[in-house]
Amino acid sequence: MSTLQPIHPNQAPRTNTIAGIAVREDLLFTNHTGEEKPKLRKEATKALEAFQGILPRLLEPQETVWYVTRATAPLSTVEQLTLGWYGYAMYGVVLVLTNRRLLRMRVRGKSFGGWTWLRGVMATPWGDVAEAKVKGWLSRTLLLKYRDGRKERYWHVRSQAAKKMKLLLPVLLDAGAGETTAAQGMVSLCPDCCQVLQPRVYECGQCRLPFKDEKTLLWRNYLLPGGGYLYTGWGVPGVLHAIVDCFLILDIVLFGLYALRVVAPPAPKPGQIPTTAESAVFTVGFLVLVFLFENTIAWIHNRRLVREFIPAR
Repeated sequence: MSTLQPIHPNQAPRTNTIAGIAVREDLLFTNHTGEEKPKLRKEATKALEAFQGILPRLLEPQETVWYVTRATAPLSTVEQLTLGWYGYAMYGVVLVLTNRRLLRMRVRGKSFGGWTWLRGVMATPWGDVAEAKVKGWLSRTLLLKYRDGRKERYWHVRSQAAKKMKLLLPVLLDAGAGETTAAQGMVSLCPDCCQVLQPRVYECGQCRLPFKDEKTLLWRNYLLPGGGYLYTGWGVPGVLHAIVDCFLILDIVLFGLYALRVVAPPAPKPGQIPTTAESAVFTVGFLVLVFLFENTIAWIHNRRLVREFIPAR
């Protein structure tokens, strides 16, 4: 697609370089009507500065950034039910729309606004996107359907971004229809050399950058309290999970000692049922199931992050 294809009738196409990144100013700094806003310019400039370590190397010749917006990566039903609002923090992304591709940058929000790039990069050419729609009124989402049949739903798209993407997406899809690849969908890229990463191969085949892997995640998740979240870099759920794990482990050990008659259970209070060796065995079994269930949910959360590639250094 031409980098100078006109979009807004009241804005002449114009390119510029910001933080070493080629951009379309008439699109990046304007709303859906083509009106330039200082707030939009400020937000877009801050976003580009956050990615100036990767985008100049990642963009191909004649590729320019058209639009940038924050969103939440697709969430499974399990992730929505078990993470709640924190899932929107763990799976935060910035979508970068260029004239050639859709780039997905994994980010962590800051306490007072903005974000930090977590060195996670995914990309797909527009030719591999069969359909792209923005839906919703109160809660807007971006729905993508890839050539291989996979579908993704990006959550928490802002109102202004939704209106802008409704304008840009048909143009981008139409112009990129012939530029398909064998992947036919989103792929992960190495943050150092920008080469395509092979799914579940946790070392870049080009520059040998190591990534955190599923085997290490597995033993840390089940053997270290809060170890799964701490391994993927999420301290708050890691600490909370560790506290729950420690209480469960202490209770399992204590009731295990009751069951083995190593320690006598405390005398029951009036009206309480006394703890017997048999009831202690049942309690141990129940607590073990709770422990395994809780840690399996944590493993599901963090396995998804590991499979999207987290640099090990």
